[in-house]
Amino acid sequence: MTTGVSSACPQCGAPLRFGGAASLAAVCAYCRFASLRTGARLEAAGKVPDLVATDTRLSIGTAGKVDGRTFTLLGRLQLSQGEAVWNEWYASFGDATWGWVAEAQGRLFVTFPKPTAPGLPPLGALQPGVEVRLPGLGRATVDEVNEARLVSFEGELPVRPDVGERWRYADCSTESGGFATLDYGSGGDAVLYAGREVSYAEAGLADCAPLAVPAAAARALRCPNCGGPIELRRPDTKAFACPSCGGLLDVSQGNFRVLGILESRSKPPIPLGAQGTLLGETVQVLGFLVRSITVDGERFAWRELLLHGAGGYRWLSVYNGHWLFLRPLPAGKVELPRLTGGAAYYQHRGFKHFQGGLARYDEIQGEFYWEIRAGETVMTNDYVAPPWLLSSETTPTETSWSLGQSVTGADLWKAFKLPGAPPPKVGVGQAEQNPFGARLAPAWKLAGAALTALLLLAGLFAARAPRQEVLALDVPLAAGDVTLSEPFDVSGGPQALEITAEAAVEQAWVGLDVALIEEETGETEVVAFELSSFSGVEDGERWSEGSRHGSAVIGSVLDGRYVLRVEPQVERGQGLVPRTARVRVVRGVFLTTPLVLALLLVAAWPLLLVLRFVAFEKRRWQDSDHPWSSS
Repeated sequence: MTTGVSSACPQCGAPLRFGGAASLAAVCAYCRFASLRTGARLEAAGKVPDLVATDTRLSIGTAGKVDGRTFTLLGRLQLSQGEAVWNEWYASFGDATWGWVAEAQGRLFVTFPKPTAPGLPPLGALQPGVEVRLPGLGRATVDEVNEARLVSFEGELPVRPDVGERWRYADCSTESGGFATLDYGSGGDAVLYAGREVSYAEAGLADCAPLAVPAAAARALRCPNCGGPIELRRPDTKAFACPSCGGLLDVSQGNFRVLGILESRSKPPIPLGAQGTLLGETVQVLGFLVRSITVDGERFAWRELLLHGAGGYRWLSVYNGHWLFLRPLPAGKVELPRLTGGAAYYQHRGFKHFQGGLARYDEIQGEFYWEIRAGETVMTNDYVAPPWLLSSETTPTETSWSLGQSVTGADLWKAFKLPGAPPPKVGVGQAEQNPFGARLAPAWKLAGAALTALLLLAGLFAARAPRQEVLALDVPLAAGDVTLSEPFDVSGGPQALEITAEAAVEQAWVGLDVALIEEETGETEVVAFELSSFSGVEDGERWSEGSRHGSAVIGSVLDGRYVLRVEPQVERGQGLVPRTARVRVVRGVFLTTPLVLALLLVAAWPLLLVLRFVAFEKRRWQDSDHPWSSS
């Protein structure tokens, strides 16, 4: 609990208490005048405007706990970038320690002031998506660079507030998932605040968490444009599209204001208000968008659904029947190394750049937590590592990231209990899982085992039947002469025999017709050799052709007694032909062709899977910024 000093309001005399050691200002609960503390003296600083109604369930005096330390909320600032207002609560930890508890989109961020340190970047050097180094925090990514106006305040504050004052700031997220704000005030050097996002339950504020308003309890209102009924499902809604007249309404101040009339009206793929449980999260459909990118004059449109559940806001995106479920992600957790070009990294997983462009809001239906406008554009970039996708959206003041996961239409229809069947898929989705990828590793593993077994068998065969010469014959090279060998025995068959021939010819050609004859049956196998060697010089370049060696294999030779018959043919010309050619017969020949065929047969299935995997990926990337081939 905090302890402090009680005094009297210098404006009305009502009791005024400074309960925080760091409190410099307080607002009188009776007359709404602000008092500034300078030592023991109080000074009236003017009347404070009434607070703007927001969806907060926190209040002054609310107690919570962060990292084992108890805090008490002593006051709050109300800030605005335009129409929408958010709260930042002043939390005192019972001593000189204090911090801010900020509410944003149903989430809590707790930050503490850090000692002034050199090295904080100037505001002019910052823009969304830029990486910076913050003292004591390391690498951080700038999420937003903007300006906020002080709308109102209440209770005690650790700063001297001035209604209407504009504060410039930069919000950052760190690689560890932390959060930091560089507060530049109305000018000058930055003050660093650092902390992290905490859940309401983690902060001991579970009872203060925003409620997801079910459809049955939605606020019933009337459209100021057409008088038609309107149901708001979320208390923090900032924009709403009337389903009756298409009027886009600003709800940021609690009162509806017509911003314009939306013309196009597509049917949402999942009805607004539908509830379902998807990937373990119970969510409700709040809004529907049609967005598009135009590339080389061609418009590519997709649809998005805004969801909300206990985990906060989520998105469903669909293009050509391919669905993605997206959750927000701190920008600091995403790495964009310059050296890797079109790649992003999240949790040590690499994502390849898929597509980028200026995305436009074409159609708007339902309700949204920000001040959305038809026709607005944001710069988008998608990175894929199927079945995951990283998506960034950047405006001049802010960048945000989300992590998407591919889901099937069948799962969605089941989750939301929708009638009929989902629209069929066309082509390949950005983050659709390649169906052949999971089958490649087992196929190659099985093929590797089979290939190893084949090679081992081939090695065993070669070891058991080593090469052995069974005949060597010198054949006279005279045209018309026929040479018969002495009979020789072949055993251990059936087997393959290799017949080789060689002759030291020079600028000449010799042909040999060789017949292997089984003496008892007369069965004959014939092979032919061409032995030649020619060379010369033509146009200053030396050439040569022919070979003095030749070989042939006769397969399935049975056991028996054989003779070899050799008949030469000679074209001597001006060349040199030796007197004889050497012919040999060798047994124990290992045939590589059957082995190669067997190896190809074993590898055929994984190779086919590789081809189908590549074809699938080629289809995925054909409409990206990086197609594998151009039409």
